[in-house]
Amino acid sequence: MRVGFVGEWGVEIHVPAEHGAAVWDALVAAGKPHGIRPFGVEAQRLLRLEKGHIIIGQDTDGLTTPGEAALDWAVKMDKPFFVGQRSLQIIATKPRRQQLVGFMLAAGHTAETPKECHLVIEDGDIAGRVTSVAWSSALQRYIGLAYVRPDMTEDNRKFQIRLTGGALVTASVARTPFYDPENLRQKESA
Repeated sequence: MRVGFVGEWGVEIHVPAEHGAAVWDALVAAGKPHGIRPFGVEAQRLLRLEKGHIIIGQDTDGLTTPGEAALDWAVKMDKPFFVGQRSLQIIATKPRRQQLVGFMLAAGHTAETPKECHLVIEDGDIAGRVTSVAWSSALQRYIGLAYVRPDMTEDNRKFQIRLTGGALVTASVARTPFYDPENLRQKESA
């Protein structure tokens, strides 16, 4: 099937497990003249972050609502019924507690960088947390996802992230996807 979770043109091949090694060997051999090579999970995690794709359980938790995770588009509230619909209707009447946003550190940032679960601090108070962060060689800067208070989501708004030792680093809210926002890489023909 044609897939693009990592933001590049790709194909996912499903085969019975007993044929996996043979298909792998055939693909590597066929792709060798074209420079094909495998990539690992960490590369996949970075590529998905550059596209602003979330990882359920890392960028969300059991209390995260679809709206807070910027997934309103995936919930069709006009259906007659689905499990959780009533709860989402009740939640929609209340103000949001948090909102997932993309962020960037300044270009050229060389000091210590935030890690997942570091806290967003606003006026000395906890205002959110980092869920994902990594160096993007495509963008030549650190990028990430963080939950912040709903009043902190404006593009380019600056906020502070507290590092393990207590130092603060400045980040800016950034629109996702960070890389190839028009998805042109996925539309290229193979």
